[in-house]
Amino acid sequence: MTHDHIFVYGTLLTSAEHDMGRRLRDGASLVGRGSIQARLYIIDDPDMPGQNRYPGALPSPLPADHVHGELYRMHDPADLLPAFDAYEACSPDWDEPHEFLRRTVEVSLEDGALVTALCYFYSWDVSTATHVASGRFTEIAPEVR
Repeated sequence: MTHDHIFVYGTLLTSAEHDMGRRLRDGASLVGRGSIQARLYIIDDPDMPGQNRYPGALPSPLPADHVHGELYRMHDPADLLPAFDAYEACSPDWDEPHEFLRRTVEVSLEDGALVTALCYFYSWDVSTATHVASGRFTEIAPEVR
């Protein structure tokens, strides 16, 4: 099954002004803001400890856990997804186990609508990561570009 929606919650958000976020907006249309049932963490990059931190969400069974972000409809998923797989370190070019995994998730939009979308979930250990209770990456990293 091909999905044409993608949910983003971190460096691909509009407010982050990241190059890959611009690529997303060039190849997709913003549907709206929403949330997924997950927990948000800030990961200290194992390759650059103390120098680079980024968000990672993990699915959660707890109804109170939500990660907030943006939902997009991709114009050509076959064009965009390989680039995002490479960016999220889960393309075939990356060694396994992959740090992020692309999975299907249900997104609750602000208007109450539910949409099935793709999302990149963090898959490594989070025991030393910082939990972001608000589920909002922009609250703890407004300077990310």
